[in-house]
Amino acid sequence: MNTLDEQWRVRNAAATTLGLIEDQMRRAVRAASVEDLVALIEAFSPARSTGTEWTRTFEPLIERLWSWCDDATMAALADVFRARGMPWMGVTNALSPEHGVHIRGDLRHPAGARLPAFTLV
Repeated sequence: MNTLDEQWRVRNAAATTLGLIEDQMRRAVRAASVEDLVALIEAFSPARSTGTEWTRTFEPLIERLWSWCDDATMAALADVFRARGMPWMGVTNALSPEHGVHIRGDLRHPAGARLPAFTLV
């Protein structure tokens, strides 16, 4: 059976790993083309991902995109999904400038934190 100190070490290792992965993902998103980001978002097609899993993983992705991408990239993504019509309306709404203002306004950046306090998956 694990002791409390072993559990604490595992927790700290997991937190460090998550921080490193967030940094790596941020760099990858910033280096990605609009087409690359479209392909990533396509994995969240409501037709492919139903129920709570879609919301549980999609919302944190959108939060990160609004934090890491510039307005021009986000507008280009919104245009792509808007052109796809109603099946993609949830994605289009998440990429709207109004939603971006809301997300960027709600992101907390605790003192001493490397990254904003994102929604956890």
